[in-house]
Amino acid sequence: MGNDMSQKHPTQEHLAGYASGALSEGMSLLIAAHNTYCPKCRADVERFETLSSALMMEEPAPVATSSPSLEAAMRALDAPICTRPIAEDPLGIVPMPIRAELDGPLDSLGWKFRLPGLHEYTFDGFDGEHVSLMRIRPGTGVLHHTHEGEEATLILSGQMEDQGVRYGRGDVALNDHNDNHKPRVVGDEICYCLIVMSGNLKFTGPVGRALNLFTR
Repeated sequence: MGNDMSQKHPTQEHLAGYASGALSEGMSLLIAAHNTYCPKCRADVERFETLSSALMMEEPAPVATSSPSLEAAMRALDAPICTRPIAEDPLGIVPMPIRAELDGPLDSLGWKFRLPGLHEYTFDGFDGEHVSLMRIRPGTGVLHHTHEGEEATLILSGQMEDQGVRYGRGDVALNDHNDNHKPRVVGDEICYCLIVMSGNLKFTGPVGRALNLFTR
C-alpha cells in the first residue's frame, strides 16, 4: 500500500480494524492518539463500531463455552489491572493514549541518539512492531529510506515535510515498500512524533546502504 500523501489520516481499513479490535496494538495506539485530534476519524470509528455491532446481532448464538476455556476466561478477569500513574506532560503535546504508555515526562525518558538532531524513545511490549517516539530538531532530515512493511507516523508537535507534503500536529503519514522517501523537519519547532513500523526500515543510497549493517 503506497501512501496517499494528501490524506493525512489513517486508512478506512485501519479505522475499521481498530473499531473491530482486529488491528495491531501499535497501530491501535496511533489511531487512538490521532482520534484525539480528528473528529472525522472518531466519527468513522463510531460508524464502524455500529456496523460491527449490527452484524454481531445477526450472527447465530455461539456454542456453549467448554470448561477449560471458561476457566481461562475467569483467570483473565482476575488478572491484576495496571495502575501505573499517567505520565505528566509539561509541554502539553502528548495525547492521553500515549501518555498512558510512558514511564514519565518527555524530558525524563531514556532517549537514545540515532542521528545528529534525532533521538528516539522505544516502547516495550508491542510484539511484531517497532513503536517509538522521535524527537527531531528543526532542519534535521532522515536519510533516504524505504520499508519492508508499513510505517505510520503521527505528528505530535512541529512540522515535517515528506515528498512535497507538509504534516502538522495530529496528521498521519503512511509509507511502505513503494515509498523511497526522506522526511525532514521544517519550521522552528522541535518535532515530536509517534512511529509505528511493521518490518524493517531500509536505508537507500551509498551512505544509507552502509548504515543498514548497523540497524538490524
